[in-house]
Amino acid sequence: MQEQIIRWFIKDYDCVKAPAVRTKYGNLTSIVGIITNLTICIGEIIVGLLVGSIAMISDGIHNVADAGGSAISLLSFRFSAKRADQEHPYGHGRIEYLLSIGFSVLLFVLATQLFLEAIDRIMNPQMVEFSLWAFIVMLCAMGLKIWLYTFFKNIGIRINSPILQANGLECLSDVWATLGITVGLVVGGLLDFPIDGYLGAIVSLMIGRAGYHVLSDAINRLLGNEPNPEMVNDIANFVKSYPGVLGIHDLMIHDYGPGHVFASIHVEVDAKEDVIKSHNLIDRIERDAQKQLYIQLTIHMDPLLITKESMELYDKIHAVVKAYDNRLSLHDLRAVQSDDKTHIIFDLVVPNDDCKRMDEIAKAITNILQAMDSSYVVTITPEHSYTGTENIHD
Repeated sequence: MQEQIIRWFIKDYDCVKAPAVRTKYGNLTSIVGIITNLTICIGEIIVGLLVGSIAMISDGIHNVADAGGSAISLLSFRFSAKRADQEHPYGHGRIEYLLSIGFSVLLFVLATQLFLEAIDRIMNPQMVEFSLWAFIVMLCAMGLKIWLYTFFKNIGIRINSPILQANGLECLSDVWATLGITVGLVVGGLLDFPIDGYLGAIVSLMIGRAGYHVLSDAINRLLGNEPNPEMVNDIANFVKSYPGVLGIHDLMIHDYGPGHVFASIHVEVDAKEDVIKSHNLIDRIERDAQKQLYIQLTIHMDPLLITKESMELYDKIHAVVKAYDNRLSLHDLRAVQSDDKTHIIFDLVVPNDDCKRMDEIAKAITNILQAMDSSYVVTITPEHSYTGTENIHD
C-alpha cells in the first residue's frame, strides 16, 4: 500500500537524490502524518471526554504534537525548495532547525500542562469505567501508528531525511504509550483502581522527553554536527572512482539544510601529469558531483611527485603510523634533502576521540621515525577529522 501511495503522488519516485523529487517525498510523508495523527487525535479526545479519561485525552493531545511535527516537516521541505536569494546565498534549508526549536518549546508547554492535570487527577482520583469503544479506539490508534512508523522510516531512509526518521521513531514510542494506556484502561476498569492519573503523568513525561530530543537535535545541527557516514562514503567513493585520482583527504561537509550541502576536499594527482589536464579532471568531478550527488563540491588539487624512492618512504612511514594506531592516517607526505638530512613533512589525521592527545601522538611518532633513522628531521601537522571517518583516503 505504501509503495502504491508513492507511485500515485510522485512521478519520478526513483530519482530520490533530485531536490525536487526529495521535496515531493517530504511533502507527501508530512501530509500523511498530519492527516493520520489528527484522525487519531480526534478519536481519542472525543472518547476520552466521554469516558472521562485524562490518559486518553493526554494521548490525543500528544498526537496533536505529532501532527505539529509533521507540519514542521512540511514547512521545512517547502522552505528548502525555495531558491537562494541575495540575503541567503546558501538557501533556506536551516529554517527546519529553527522551526524545530519552536516546536520543542510547544512540546514542553504541553507536557507541563498535562503533567499538572495528571497530578491533580492523582490527588483527586476518579474512577474510569471500562469502555468497549475506548478499547477499540486505542487499538485502532496503535494500528495506525505502527503503519505510520513504517511509512516514515522507509521514506526517511530512502531520501536520507533525519527528520522523517526521527518522526518514525516518535511514532514507535507512541505505540508503547498507547499500549500502556489501553492496558491501564482495562486494568483500571476490572480492578476498580484509579490508575488514569498515573498513566496521564507518564504520557506527559514522554511528551517532554520528545521535546528534549527535538531541541537537542536542532541545536546540534545548527552548531554543526558530524555528517551522515553514508554521505561521507558516497562523496569519497565518487571522487576516487575517477581515473587520475591518486587519493583524497581533508573532506569537509557543510550542511545548510536538506538539499543545500556544500563540501570541500583535497584530491591528489600525479605531479608529472599536464597541469591543464589535471585541472580539467578536477572541474569535471565538481560538475558531475552537482549533477549526480546534488552537492556543491569544491576541490583543491594536490600534485604528488611519484617516484620509487617516494613510494618506498611512504610505505615505510605508513607502516609506522598504522603500527602505532590503526585508526591514524597520513597525507601530503613530502621529503626534502638538505645536506646530510632528510626533512620529512606530512599531515597526521587523529581520531576525534583522541583530539586532546594530538600533539602527544605526533611527538611519539616523530621520536619513532628519528630513532629509526638519525638523518630524519620530522615535521608532523596533526589534525582531526571533520567527518568522523578518518581513513577515507587510505
